Amino acid sequence: MGRIDIIAIDGSPQSRYAFDWYLENLYREGNTVVLAHVVEYGINIGLPGIAADVEGICAAVKRKNDEVEAMSEEFMSILRAKTIPAKRLILNGNRPGEEIVKAAADEGAELIIMGTRGLGKIRRTFLGSVSEHVIHHAHCPVTIVRQSEKPSP
Repeated sequence: MGRIDIIAIDGSPQSRYAFDWYLENLYREGNTVVLAHVVEYGINIGLPGIAADVEGICAAVKRKNDEVEAMSEEFMSILRAKTIPAKRLILNGNRPGEEIVKAAADEGAELIIMGTRGLGKIRRTFLGSVSEHVIHHAHCPVTIVRQSEKPSP
C-alpha cells in the first residue's frame, strides 16, 4: 500500500502546475491522492439583519460552490483517467493554511504538495502566506512547487 498525498488546489495556475508536477515527478503507483480546496467565499453581505439581501447572498454562495465543484471536478477527472485512487475535500474556513494542515492530519497524509504565488516580502507580511503556514505547522513533509520564471526574450 502506498502513501496518502494531499494536493492543495485553488484553481490558480500555480496549483495546477503543482498538481501536474506531482503527477509527473512524485506520484507512485499505489499512492492515494487527496485533493484539498479551502473555500473562501468573500461575499459582501451588505447590511446585517433585515436589510441584508438574502437572495443575493444565496445566489453568490451557489455561484461559488458551482465554481469550486467545476474546478475540483477537472482535477478529479484527470486522476480518474489515470486510474489514480483519489478523493476530494472541500473545506471551509477563513484560514486556508490551518485547514490544509488539519486535513492532512485527519487523512493521515504523509506528504502535502502545494504551489506558491511567490508573494513578495511586504505582501506576505500583510497577507500571510498559506504555504509558509503549512510548512511551519504540518506534521508531515511539505513540497512547495514553484513555477520557474520564464526567461525574458
